[in-house]
Formats: sequence, C-alpha cells, structure tokens
Amino acid sequence: MNVTPPLLSSWLKAGLLVSLLALSACAHRGATKAPPEPDAAPLATIAPTATNPTAAMDPWEKFNRHTHRFNMGLDHYFLKPAAQTYVRFTPKLLQLGVSHFFDNLQQPITAINLLLQGRPGKAGGAFGRFVLNSTLGVAGLFDPATDAGIPTYSADLGQTLGRWGWRDSRYLVIPLFGPGTVRDGLGRGISTRYSVVSEVAGEYGVGVSFMYGLDARAGVLPYDNMLNDAEDDYLLLRDTYLQRRRCQIVDCSEELPDYLMPDYDYEIPNLDIGG
Repeated sequence: MNVTPPLLSSWLKAGLLVSLLALSACAHRGATKAPPEPDAAPLATIAPTATNPTAAMDPWEKFNRHTHRFNMGLDHYFLKPAAQTYVRFTPKLLQLGVSHFFDNLQQPITAINLLLQGRPGKAGGAFGRFVLNSTLGVAGLFDPATDAGIPTYSADLGQTLGRWGWRDSRYLVIPLFGPGTVRDGLGRGISTRYSVVSEVAGEYGVGVSFMYGLDARAGVLPYDNMLNDAEDDYLLLRDTYLQRRRCQIVDCSEELPDYLMPDYDYEIPNLDIGG
C-alpha cells in the first residue's frame, strides 16, 4: 500500500512562504535572453529572464490554474478545518511527537539522495539521525539526535535529478500534491513508492497516511494569511516554488544580499517533499 499524503500541497506552502522574501531576489544575474524551452535540453541550465523569470517554465498555465483551484477548494472545505480541529484539541506535546515521528521517517530517503548527490558525510549524518531517533527517541517520537549535535539534512529525488543535470523542468501543479515540476513529480512518485512512510502505512493502515497529512497541514496554518492576502495566489506559489527549487539545485547564494540569505544550507537545503 502506497502513501499518497492528501495534504502535501498545503504542507509545501510552509517552505514556500517562509522563504518568499529571501528568494524574491533569486533571479539569474546578467540574463539578457529568453531561456530555452524547459525539458527540451535537460543538461543545460536555464537562465530565466530578469523581467519574466518563471513564466517560460509554465506553458501549461491554464491546466495548472484549474488544478490549483481544485486543490485550494479541497483545502478550504476539508483539509484546513480538519487541521484546525487537530491543533485545537490535541495536546502540544503529542503534536510535537507526531511531527518528530514523520520527520524521522523521511531520513532514510534523505540519506539515499545525499549519497546519490555525492555527499556521503551528510548521508551518514541523516542515517545516524534515523538510527538514534528510532531507538533512543522511541520510534522517532523524540529527537535526541538534535541534542547530540547531529544536524538535520533534507534532500529529495527531484533535487538529485537536478544535480545530475536535469536543472529545469516545466511547472506542473499535481492534484492533491500541489506545486511541482515534471522532474519533481517523477521524483515524488518514486520516493513515495519506496519510502519508509509507505512501508509503515502498508503495515498499519490508512490512518498513518491521514495523520501524516494532518500533521503537515497543521504545521502551515500560521502562514495561511500570507497566501490569502496575495493578489494572485497561483503566481505567488509558482514563482516562489521555482525560485526556491533553483536555489536548491544551483548555488545562488552570491546573488542575494546578506540580509536576504535564507537560513538553509545551499548545498543541501532543508526541504522534504513527500515520503
């Protein structure tokens, strides 16, 4: 049984909106011509134009907007109310334990991708976190790895494919999953199929998938107003997602002023997308 986290599109809002201001300046310096068509030459790095850095990556905008509206409607009528109820009636300590549990289950996939990206030291750190938190942390409900000074790393297959050369890809809003690209959607599907979260859900039932999504949606409730206040929430999510993903694959730290530097490692930024 595979996990298909129903609230992943909402969970992605957290990483996107937290870094919105930091990445708004992350346009390629000195770009003077339009980028080649995404996916046409996956080994070439696409340099967005200064005036329209992401529109060329979205040739399927009409379809994507329809899917975006579907996801937002599902969130408004079902997912957000469920998350609000969960936050209101669940003790904070239990909520923290659930978050630690699912974060810990991401670490094996993270370790594999770090290894595939040629970062064995960080891959070992991610695997070490998983072992320590799974044992002393009581199946990941607690986080002794952080107390032991082991940093948290995050990496996904879409990011790995980008580092192998598939630098840019057409923007694609996936039903239920939310913002993505063709490359990232492929990576998500493969990672979900073989993740530890999927294995746990297969063993213990659909309730694991439900709690995974509920915890994810609850974690981004504080950011809802930022999205609601946007003049065009579709463009906000699209542009921020594409800029953030680019900075996760190509080191763009020199393009940002110091006061706009995000708080993640540019080589291995802290972002999980799916189990």
